[in-house]
Amino acid sequence: MPEGNGSAVFDPRAAQRALQGARGKQKLDLIFAAPDPQQLVESLPAEELYFAILDVGPDDAAELVAMAAPEQFRHLVDMAAWRGADEGPRTGEVLRWLRLAREGGADLAKFRGQLWALDIELLALALRRELRVHDLTEGEEPAPRNPGMAFYTPDRRFLLEFTGSAEYASVRQLIEDLYAQDPFGAGRLIESIRWEVPTELEETARRWRDGRLRDAGIPAFEEAVSFYARPAQAEARAVPASQAQALAVPARPLLDAALERLSGAELERAEESAVYAANAALVANKVPLDDADEVRDALRDARATLSLGLELISGGDAERAAGALAGRPVRAIFQAAMGEAYRLQSRARKLAAQARLPQAQSATVLDEPLESTVQALLKQRPSFHEPGQRRPRAFASRADLARAEALLEEAEATVALLAALGIPPLELGRKAEEAGLGPAVVKASVAVRALAESALRGEPFSLGGAAEEREEPAGFAAKVEELLRGAARGEAGERAAGRIWEALKRG
Repeated sequence: MPEGNGSAVFDPRAAQRALQGARGKQKLDLIFAAPDPQQLVESLPAEELYFAILDVGPDDAAELVAMAAPEQFRHLVDMAAWRGADEGPRTGEVLRWLRLAREGGADLAKFRGQLWALDIELLALALRRELRVHDLTEGEEPAPRNPGMAFYTPDRRFLLEFTGSAEYASVRQLIEDLYAQDPFGAGRLIESIRWEVPTELEETARRWRDGRLRDAGIPAFEEAVSFYARPAQAEARAVPASQAQALAVPARPLLDAALERLSGAELERAEESAVYAANAALVANKVPLDDADEVRDALRDARATLSLGLELISGGDAERAAGALAGRPVRAIFQAAMGEAYRLQSRARKLAAQARLPQAQSATVLDEPLESTVQALLKQRPSFHEPGQRRPRAFASRADLARAEALLEEAEATVALLAALGIPPLELGRKAEEAGLGPAVVKASVAVRALAESALRGEPFSLGGAAEEREEPAGFAAKVEELLRGAARGEAGERAAGRIWEALKRG
């Protein structure tokens, strides 16, 4: 935050960029180090505030929840309380965020403003699930089934009997807070939950929520899924790149470099477009919006996909990427990257069909990391399982595409090598059944080891005992080298032979 004339000057854009680059509780440190934390929090787009709180951990960020403006707080509940399009709001989550807002701040008047910012239908639905309402103006006072779980409203008009699964104290506190802010409105709310149909309450609450999310730049499911459609034409190939360029890992994501070259209205539109694409990824992949790890991974992958799309369209030139980001539909940029991922997926599908034993459902004869590379590409959203990494991720650059391509070439060469040795997957399937082995056990390295041992014994090829640990027979290494050297073809074949030999050495 720059300073001028001896006083702090608030720069919302710089603050937002700093928060985006921070992780976890670093975000808290940045906010509370600001000259006016309350001003900073209220300046944040509601969605960015939600993801910041989620990254910190809501239970550790109660002060941030309490600082939220009423409209921001309503967005927090919109994001957290509704898990999916086919599920209604979760009462426990509504109460949780209300508890955080109440406990995180000292200003009860502000909290009650946040409370009444929520849709009346949402509050009615939550209370209806938890309470049985007795109107004391209608006759004799009823006897609650469990007097210890019943209480009167402050105006003594209703006796409320707790029958739900939420925390009793939270529900009672909610009633008291509603009455403290607006006794008449609270009475009407409680009266309504006696007669309103739950499905109608939920449908109305959902309409309000969905409309607000659309206004906030969160697309409907059909629009979100369209980001993952195959591009109408292979525009990604319009800018050729040498193999050396394709293999060069960018020093930083091209999306970041492109944004830095924009300013004014162009920058604002580009940032909104990037956020829209990230939101589309969350919606299309049905990411639980209350799961910080899944949200973080999905947002990271969306930005990676945009960076790849820009790199493909611009040839890796940051100025041209900035122009594309400012002037092209963000969906087209996203689809350009997905088009290349789908191209690799088609190749992986053909390869997987050739590399499976007949009785296998998904596993192939490929050793790691080739197996993980293929399986990641076969997912609904094809991804890159970088060797040595625990989980696959989105393709982020042409370098990723080139590495995946090289691994696919090696995997194809592995299948060809096994065929040259006379033990293609079809034959290995038959031999695996004879030996009582499951298809997941039979890998290329296992098959080559069994072939070498069978040859050294002077016996027909067999997978019997292939899954057992045992000492290598005399001459084993020389026999393996002889087999691999005779079957390997071309550079990819040499890499495949080397991979098998390394797998044998490991185990």
